[in-house]
Amino acid sequence: MGAALYALALVLLLAGGVWFVRAAPVTGEDPAVAAGRVTVERLLPDVPRQAHAETLVVAGGARTERTTSVPGGAYVLAMLCVGDGQVRVRMSATGVDSGRAVPCAPEDPEPVELAVGLADDFFIAVSAETEGPVVFRWRITRARSY
Repeated sequence: MGAALYALALVLLLAGGVWFVRAAPVTGEDPAVAAGRVTVERLLPDVPRQAHAETLVVAGGARTERTTSVPGGAYVLAMLCVGDGQVRVRMSATGVDSGRAVPCAPEDPEPVELAVGLADDFFIAVSAETEGPVVFRWRITRARSY
């Protein structure tokens, strides 16, 4: 009887250990996200004239905002997205606007560029209109003056 109880306890302990290991969260970055990060940073690299740039991983249906100080003037905002679906970009911190749709592509997305005039702050809100995560990169560069 005692041996049967010890055997049962051992089986429960092993089953609990297997469950614990299998239920542990996955650590590290998803390989698709890592590949997307490499792609967007290759297609939209840092340049000397840029005021700011950032690569974001945005979960499906999520929204994120960024604000950065810049000297007033004319700028070019370049954006691109790796994934499926699109992201909606809004640059107005106040007011209601529908934003600009930036299409995502699984491999080689086309950059979207906008000319913007800024006073002292740059605000961007990014909403992923996708099922899964996307990798989105934006870069704000001082426009060349002639």
